[in-house]
Amino acid sequence: MSLKDVVSNLRAEIETAVDSKPMVKVHAKEWEKIMQGKPVEINPSLGHGFKIMSVDEWAARWKTNEEFAECLNCGSTNTKEHAFTQTWCRGKKKWDSECLCLDCHMFSRRQYCDPDFKTPEEYEKERWEKLVLNDNSQAVA
Repeated sequence: MSLKDVVSNLRAEIETAVDSKPMVKVHAKEWEKIMQGKPVEINPSLGHGFKIMSVDEWAARWKTNEEFAECLNCGSTNTKEHAFTQTWCRGKKKWDSECLCLDCHMFSRRQYCDPDFKTPEEYEKERWEKLVLNDNSQAVA
C-alpha cells in the first residue's frame, strides 16, 4: 500500500500542529541533546557508541514525505519525516505523520482519523456489550 492510498479518500479534516520538539519520546530526548551539542547514540546500522551530530547528520537517513513535504511553520520543502504510524481496522484508517524542517528546525505534525474508526478492542467491547444487552432483555421477557 502506498502513501497515496493512505492520504486518499479522507472523510475528515487532517489535524495539524507545529512544535519545537518531536512527539516521539526517544526522538525528543535526542533532539534536546542535538540542540545542546551533546553526543547522541549512533544508529546501530552505522556503528556503535555516541557522537556529537549536526541536525542534518542526525536526520540524514530519514526520507522526505512526498505527500507532506511542506513545513507548516515556514513553508520550506526541505523536510524529513521521522515518525509515521498508521492503523487500519475494518476498512477504517487512522494515521500520524511528523516531519522535521531542516531550515527552521520545527516539527510539523499531521494527524487523521476516520470519524467512525474503532480499534479492534473498541469494536469487540461494543460487540460484547450488545450481546449482553440482548441476552439480558430476552431473560427478562
